[in-house]
Amino acid sequence: MTGELALRCPACAAPLHAEDRFCEACGAEVGAPAPAAAAGCRACGAPRDAIGDDGYCTVCGVRERAPGQRAEADLGIAAAVSEQGRSHRRNEDAFHLERVGERDVVAVVCDGISTAASGDVAARAAAAAAGAILAEALRDGGDLAAATAAAVHAAGRAVQEVPWVTSRAALALPSCTLVSAACRGGEIVVGWIGDSRAYWLAPDDTRQLTIDDSWAAEQVAEGRLSLEEAEADHRAHSITRWVGADAPPDAPHVTNLRPATGGRLVLCTDGLWNAASAPADLADLLDGAPDAPAAVAHRFADAAMELAGRDDVTVAVVDVDPEGAHGP
Repeated sequence: MTGELALRCPACAAPLHAEDRFCEACGAEVGAPAPAAAAGCRACGAPRDAIGDDGYCTVCGVRERAPGQRAEADLGIAAAVSEQGRSHRRNEDAFHLERVGERDVVAVVCDGISTAASGDVAARAAAAAAGAILAEALRDGGDLAAATAAAVHAAGRAVQEVPWVTSRAALALPSCTLVSAACRGGEIVVGWIGDSRAYWLAPDDTRQLTIDDSWAAEQVAEGRLSLEEAEADHRAHSITRWVGADAPPDAPHVTNLRPATGGRLVLCTDGLWNAASAPADLADLLDGAPDAPAAVAHRFADAAMELAGRDDVTVAVVDVDPEGAHGP
């Protein structure tokens, strides 16, 4: 691999060219200096003296992090954070976050399957491929439901091209889960395969938008087990659909949301929802948090690391106004 091709975006890990100043995938500045030691809160911008002795911001409650511990992107109206779990040798999650024009947003979150080879590369390839298709649809005014299905198929083709070499014969082909969102005006189209999730959080409308492709979810849907019984089984989190060369041929799930009031769209891997699964639990984590999506994403990632922390966690947050003006 040449030095040029080895360059990666520090925020989303997309490939970079040596002359790039900004990442084409997520818009992050390339080569920006790390925050100085005297800098304040990276999530809400509070001054340095707002950081308490315990490392937490006294304004927004987000924990201070050393540079490099997290991959993150902040587009103002949307933000994403990804952090490696304590039980992983590398972060096998990935995200693509992109703003199109002033108000439209694409977000893709992928979780590389740890029992497969090159799960981290698969997740990055899938996120980049799906994000490119959705961003093109937003720029061209295309049908977002059709673009979402096309984006998942493009992610599958990208993952099939991921090279893999392993001495562990039991490992499956490179694969990952995927959840995506294309936000245009007051319209949100979500697509997914696997158990990465999307939530809608609003004052009077808090709900999970996706249904896991998992053993537990299927047992409950078919009436074979109660939710409590299914989740107690060791097979509970075994996924039944994924993105990869050996994936089942089923079409991706696609759902459309046109909220009546403004709210917050959250996409995440199971590193977050294992710590706070119910929509109300996620909303409770934000009690008193500032409105900025970056602060919200940091709050979720902090909570996941403190409540669970073994798995990688990735979360993307988009503020949406039904009139077409994303906030704040």
